[in-house]
Amino acid sequence: MARPYTILFVEDELAMRELITHLLSDRGFVVLTAADGYEALRILADRHVDVLFTDVVMPGISGFQLASQAKLMRPHLKVLYVSGYPQTAAGGNDPRHGKLLPKPVRPAMLVWEINTLLEGTN
Repeated sequence: MARPYTILFVEDELAMRELITHLLSDRGFVVLTAADGYEALRILADRHVDVLFTDVVMPGISGFQLASQAKLMRPHLKVLYVSGYPQTAAGGNDPRHGKLLPKPVRPAMLVWEINTLLEGTN
């Protein structure tokens, strides 16, 4: 059996971090969490991560800025964004490093999107 994949979920809302952590852990993923982009970059410097799953609108640096920096550190990192304002979030930014999902994200859709990224069919 393949090793469990590691997801780094970056979200400034604690309740959302806990919900997604529980959801993905129940499906066999190792889940690391960060409350902001700076914490996420520290984790990426120290830990293996297969997928960066990040909110777009956060204090400090945005999810798009985080992904750009993360891809410099780890070029093969897969990226998935989530936003409560997907049209606004994408309007002035280019989510070129990954796909943008709208909040609230449906659990089945999230798991499908992550598995699709990991299979390399994105």
